[in-house]
Amino acid sequence: MSKKELEGKAKELFVIHQMSLADIGRSLNVSTRTLQNWKSAGNWELEKSRVGGSEGAFHAELFQLGEVMARKIKQDEAGGTEVAPERYTALERIIDTAEKSRKYENAAPPKKADDRSPEERQKDAIRRVKNILGIT
Repeated sequence: MSKKELEGKAKELFVIHQMSLADIGRSLNVSTRTLQNWKSAGNWELEKSRVGGSEGAFHAELFQLGEVMARKIKQDEAGGTEVAPERYTALERIIDTAEKSRKYENAAPPKKADDRSPEERQKDAIRRVKNILGIT
């Protein structure tokens, strides 16, 4: 594996799979110091926070989408443009989903540490999705 490929794999393990630098170093046979340099130069922490934070902010993004839709509906009504009933229904669904998502995010227990390797997690995810879709 080339240096560039190793760095890309290390970044994926850190950002997406939330692995520690020590674990990544052992897995890829790369020194922790090298990983720290790559992490600093590539701003991995920022990307990790964006990825990690996106799960918890799903309801907020839905509410923002709902606000945009509501504003456009209000503008159309104020301008005399007929608003299709489907737009109201879609807005209602977005608001309902956002509220349910917020309740779930607030009530969900913290994630437990997953001691499976990234490859094992990926294989398990593929099996689960194929099972849900009825693909064998």
